[in-house]
Amino acid sequence: MSARVETRGAARYSPHTKTLLRRSTVVLGLVLLTVTGVLVPAHAADGTTTCRPQLPGVEAQHIAALSAPSANRTLVDAQSNVHQIADIWGDQGDPRGAFADVYAPILDTTVPSIRQGVYTNSEWARRLALNFVNRYLALVHAHATGADVPREWQRYYQYATDCRHSGGRVATSGMNSHLILDLPTALDAVDTSRQRWADFNLYGEILGKATPQIVASIKADYGTDLSELFTASIVGDTIGEERATGLFFQSVRAAAWVSGRGLAEPATTAATHAAMWAEWLTAEGVLDTSDAIGLF
Repeated sequence: MSARVETRGAARYSPHTKTLLRRSTVVLGLVLLTVTGVLVPAHAADGTTTCRPQLPGVEAQHIAALSAPSANRTLVDAQSNVHQIADIWGDQGDPRGAFADVYAPILDTTVPSIRQGVYTNSEWARRLALNFVNRYLALVHAHATGADVPREWQRYYQYATDCRHSGGRVATSGMNSHLILDLPTALDAVDTSRQRWADFNLYGEILGKATPQIVASIKADYGTDLSELFTASIVGDTIGEERATGLFFQSVRAAAWVSGRGLAEPATTAATHAAMWAEWLTAEGVLDTSDAIGLF
């Protein structure tokens, strides 16, 4: 993949002030991601500047083929295709591939863990992982073929083609949508019972092991260091980076589990959907603030 580093227009702060802002916004983001019903409206910045990368037609067609449902019937197929999608967009320095850079290392930890039989119910783990990744690939396919894209992912592609936003901000938009909205929906879709909590918790711990490669890929392709997103800065200073990363993923997966259980019960489905959207909007607001002051 080619290196791509851009200088974005951002407010200028002293190093000390910037460190304090970074610590406060990242820690606040961790808290808000786990709180239901706290709403901070998110909105795109005024004066959007379009700088859509020109992906060669043959490459765009290749992405459409790689993301098609027929090409992703197995988890191994999806793993290979996400890697190829990440490479195509990354080699062009195209921010639309930022979340593929996040997802490829996650699949590289997920697939071996299922193959090694570390879960009590490996078949459930396989179905969850495949359903989860295919939700991402479906929206890539929709975008590549000009079909309708869900609201939250419209925002992702809007940010990816607005040169005021860094590749890191684009990546975090994808993470926000996939973890807060797609993961609970996938849990519900594969009929996850309460008995699967231990396996789900282990799944989340294994995903956390992909962090170093995620950080390296985003930095190489889009020039953004996301390490403090995962280590939470002041939390990491206190308890160590590895434990802080675990805390980040623990918070995210706990929120997803609660939402998944809520979707599974007809009496709470509507309220759960509303709560998930509130969490998504809240997190987007925090990430927008971080982006505006130049933390990505």
